[in-house]
Amino acid sequence: MKLLLHAPWLLILLLTRQSDPTVEAILREGKADNRVMEHLDYLCNKIGPRLTSSTNLTTACEWTRSEFEKWGLKARIEEWGTFPVGFDRGPWSAKMIAPEEKSLTVCTPSWSPGTNGPVTGPAFLAPKSDDELKEMKEKLKGAWVIVTGGGATRNRVAYLDAGVAGVIQSTGSELIVTSGNSRISWKRLPKLPVIQMIGSQHKKIVKLLKEGTEVKLTIDIKNEFKEGPIKLYNVIADLPGTEKPDEYVVVGGHIDSWDGASGATDNGTGVSTTMEAARLLAKVGAKPKRTIRFMLWSGEEQGLLGSLAYVRANREEMKKISAVLVHDGGTNYLSGIPATESLVPIFEKVFAPVMKLDPEMPFRVRKVKSLSSGGSDHASYLGAGVPAFFWNQSGTAKRRQVYSHEHHTQHDHYPSAISEFQKHSAIVAAVGAWGIANLDDMLPRDGLRARGDAPRGPPRRLLGINCDDDMIITTITPDSAADKAGLKEGDQILKLDGKDIKELDDLREAIQKAPKEAKIVIKRDGKEMELTVRFEN
Repeated sequence: MKLLLHAPWLLILLLTRQSDPTVEAILREGKADNRVMEHLDYLCNKIGPRLTSSTNLTTACEWTRSEFEKWGLKARIEEWGTFPVGFDRGPWSAKMIAPEEKSLTVCTPSWSPGTNGPVTGPAFLAPKSDDELKEMKEKLKGAWVIVTGGGATRNRVAYLDAGVAGVIQSTGSELIVTSGNSRISWKRLPKLPVIQMIGSQHKKIVKLLKEGTEVKLTIDIKNEFKEGPIKLYNVIADLPGTEKPDEYVVVGGHIDSWDGASGATDNGTGVSTTMEAARLLAKVGAKPKRTIRFMLWSGEEQGLLGSLAYVRANREEMKKISAVLVHDGGTNYLSGIPATESLVPIFEKVFAPVMKLDPEMPFRVRKVKSLSSGGSDHASYLGAGVPAFFWNQSGTAKRRQVYSHEHHTQHDHYPSAISEFQKHSAIVAAVGAWGIANLDDMLPRDGLRARGDAPRGPPRRLLGINCDDDMIITTITPDSAADKAGLKEGDQILKLDGKDIKELDDLREAIQKAPKEAKIVIKRDGKEMELTVRFEN
């Protein structure tokens, strides 16, 4: 008994010994020599951010393919499309040099111009009218225009004509959320630098200028456009099936990222667990009945482009895919999977080895009425009628990762990833893929809510969020009902239209029954608050 108490992994192995020796080997290898953080380190710290159309993204696709091949998988990169203009972000820096010297936290949108080397100039508050702009034209040459309120580029042509160094706008918080418009042409590249600055620093500069203090800034941003077409790729690696090689279980995540940081939790974490799941299965000599396919899609941040292109180009293959398992929710550990009524007993068997693998990281099969799409690459497959799943993720109270702090922000770097969660998640993904690949039959396809379906009656409402098991928002779709209502990642949903929300099914039901305008109660920073959500239908 003492031996078992001091060797929990031995206890786990003994309990699972009679069920599946391959699972035993995955657990043993995953505990003794888990390399998930090595993959993440190389991806984020050696290669760096992976914006769709960037040189780094192509490098990352080629590197991951090479790693898959090294482990014995049949790997390839497959072109899914092109962008007319590529974009590489170089180093950037900014500081105030008068009235005091102070480093500034800034960034620019992707696919936007930087500076031609360091540019030093005075700062002026943006003109309030066209007439004022004309009056200030001469002194605006080479100056940084500090914009308050919206409309940073409202006077784009006039600012360019005045020869301003660029415009600077506030993010309204201490986070810089990177985004950008990829729909640009080589013949009409944007020319006006638009700088995003954290709220506190922007506010200080505005205050100084209003007080009549002269402010001088030096900003150096190296952004480079590349003439296209820029080829874009998905990475595909197969562990061939022994009995049904033309049937598949897909494990994956998106390899592209925004480039305001190094793309660690979005989605280096999902890439690295996918890679480690593949390595673990290859290392233990797993020979699944069905082919386990590992996929890393690109173009996800611009609208699931890579996965949608793959699905559209391989319609017949969709009938042969038993399941798609997508990790794209940050570094919190994989804590569960949604399952329709017919899937619950199947998944309870498949995931039995990981349900109590670690008492601090339990796994739960969560019964749902139907599978819903959300905002990641599994949605592309759901739209084609494939059982596709977005893992539930959680973190213990003391180690919960607040995804909104890193998601698309300047903080999304390697140190944000939690090693113990990543290692655990890689094991869960490997065991889950193995179990589904060895079922007698493909997963049943009832209860799918396919993207693009046209159900009879009013269209189904979407709030536009993903939540963890505690109803804490992990992602918000831009311009969705949730986004327009002012909901934020990290908010915990408590009530909608007066109904208590304890789990996702409660929320889904409340959304469909709520009036077009409904009150939602959330907890933010320990305080309850009420917001108004407006649905379009």
